Amino acid sequence: MDPMLVPALGLGIAYAATPGVVNTECVRRGLANGFRPAFLVQFGALIGDVVWAAVALAGVAALAGNGSLEIALGLVGGLFLCRLAFKALREAWTGPHASTAPVARGSAFGTGAVFGLANPAGLAFWAGVGGGTVAATSGAGFAAYSAFLAAFLAGALLWSLGLSAFVGWGRRYVRPSLFRAVDALCGVVLAWFGVRLLWTTLRRTAPLRP
Repeated sequence: MDPMLVPALGLGIAYAATPGVVNTECVRRGLANGFRPAFLVQFGALIGDVVWAAVALAGVAALAGNGSLEIALGLVGGLFLCRLAFKALREAWTGPHASTAPVARGSAFGTGAVFGLANPAGLAFWAGVGGGTVAATSGAGFAAYSAFLAAFLAGALLWSLGLSAFVGWGRRYVRPSLFRAVDALCGVVLAWFGVRLLWTTLRRTAPLRP
């Protein structure tokens, strides 16, 4: 077995388990609608990770230093998070009947995909990890990088399945009144991430101004 596969598996689990918007939205949708919407959010985010990994593999990891691209991604991601935060807080205000309404599959998957694609950290992460892995496995080439990526995604997928199953199973023990509290908490968390991302992005625009 390649000695890099086990660390890559652990890195994938750690990356996916990091507290953030993906896990927040996964828990919110999972408590309201069960396993499938929760997992689709996670799976959509994984698709975004695969895209950035492919970008790094294609040898354009230098994009991580592109200030204009990072700013564009930051603005898109921040506005999208604020929109989700508003929706979650609105559902918390209107009550359980709204927060427990069925969620379309495409909506959950698309939300996760936007999280993965519009996150500037994803570009920076894969530019660093991808470039470092390619350098470390320069003798093995494409096969070694592909194995590293597969192990990383397997670890992230394990976390996604585990969290989604846990939330989907646990929702049967949650009283309807708790859905409002969950929506309110998730809305606050999403708003914090969104405002923080927008503020950080706007500060980056200062050096670009004439």
